[in-house]
Amino acid sequence: MRDVPTFGCLAFDHYVLEHWDADSPLSKNEQKRSLVDKWIRLGRYGRNQYFNDAPDAKVIPPHIPQDLLTPKERQVDGQISRTILVRTWYGEKNDKSNQGAADEAYKRLLLYIMQQGDPDDYNICMEPEFVYDNKDEFFSDDAHNVLDSPDLANGMALGTPGSVPSYVVTALMHCPDQFDGNSYRSKWRSHTPSQAEAEEAVQDTRQSILVLVADKKACEDGWVLFMAINHKARVLPLRLRGQARETSTLVANWDDGQALEENADDPDEDMELYLHEGGGWD
Repeated sequence: MRDVPTFGCLAFDHYVLEHWDADSPLSKNEQKRSLVDKWIRLGRYGRNQYFNDAPDAKVIPPHIPQDLLTPKERQVDGQISRTILVRTWYGEKNDKSNQGAADEAYKRLLLYIMQQGDPDDYNICMEPEFVYDNKDEFFSDDAHNVLDSPDLANGMALGTPGSVPSYVVTALMHCPDQFDGNSYRSKWRSHTPSQAEAEEAVQDTRQSILVLVADKKACEDGWVLFMAINHKARVLPLRLRGQARETSTLVANWDDGQALEENADDPDEDMELYLHEGGGWD
């Protein structure tokens, strides 16, 4: 079992220490979301300044919340995976029957994604800790990504290049350190300002995290959306639609260092590319 890092061991903890506003009119969760949104947009060099040793617990001001992440989330934050799965389709608003059908469709999709459709296959394709499908977070009336929004249209994720989708922010509220990890040995952490400036321009065009989106098309038709985001959580131009059953292959390829851009001749073109003909459940 992994140890639970105490407060102050994660870089995001230091950002909270510096920026938490005890007098904010926002609720605790709203302020957390606001901080996570700003945090992920900093990019890895902006976040690196907060990668420090944990402070003495005695000097942490009493108004600073130390429970923004659960113990389970702290165990895995910044570790294990560079892939997350986000469910965005929960059915039509005010239509319980449709929502029930959406739940069943998602269950089928998740089985295909995690176990290639075989409930007896225990070689799951990704860590379940990074599957985000809580209806209360992603579908409630006060959720930030409703059925039709700048990020979603008619239940389908748009993946607009350069955008930071609201559902990605919601997911990263559970793992804000996922971009950079927690290792002191990463060479880029000791880059000079000039090195950082040059490298940041490169990182702006490179995939940092693979996002699997279970939107309406994925849940109903089996075509999973594969989206690459850079170190500032911005969507890169190329998106893929892959058959649900082949998700494990694409995730394994990413784990081996193959970015989504390697599936296209021109990765800078704004496009949603289907990897195969036929149906998503084939």
